[in-house]
Amino acid sequence: MYLRLFAAAIALAFVPAAARAADDGNPYKNVKVGDYATYKMTMKVAGQTLAGTVTQSITAKTEKEATIKVTGKINGMDIPEQTQKIDLTKPFDPTKLGSQPAGTDVKVEKGKEGKEKIKVAGKEYDATWTAFKVTGKASGLEIDSDMKVWMSKDLPGAMAKMDMTSTVAGMKIEMVMELSETGSKK
Repeated sequence: MYLRLFAAAIALAFVPAAARAADDGNPYKNVKVGDYATYKMTMKVAGQTLAGTVTQSITAKTEKEATIKVTGKINGMDIPEQTQKIDLTKPFDPTKLGSQPAGTDVKVEKGKEGKEKIKVAGKEYDATWTAFKVTGKASGLEIDSDMKVWMSKDLPGAMAKMDMTSTVAGMKIEMVMELSETGSKK
């Protein structure tokens, strides 16, 4: 059950971030093969705290397309690897990602937004934060989420941090993802 809840939470995690980045075109346009961003993640569900990491890596890129691999671990267990292709000739549309689990059908409503400096991965970034309301289904489970996402143009994929409080299938989940490392393996 926790793995299914976790899959639903991960499916949601990058949707509002990508939706915010879409306002500025395509956040993957300037990435290079080998670029990566690793996020420290903490999820509280049913009185338990689960900790892990999620890494997005650029594995291929042409003028028209970037290929991203998403990997990670939660409480020492591997998260199933996902690969997605991003069309760089168009503004980024997170609803077209093929890596969302079956049964993912969410509505993202943009709320308040602002600007602030945020310190992640030992460095300070100028960031824009946006609040989102996400409702629908993920991994076949009913979800209702409130999120706040901090984005910086100086980061691959643009997301610096995300806070989320959700009710998934009647169960409360709190999740925080924060950039812990970024760089290039090339």
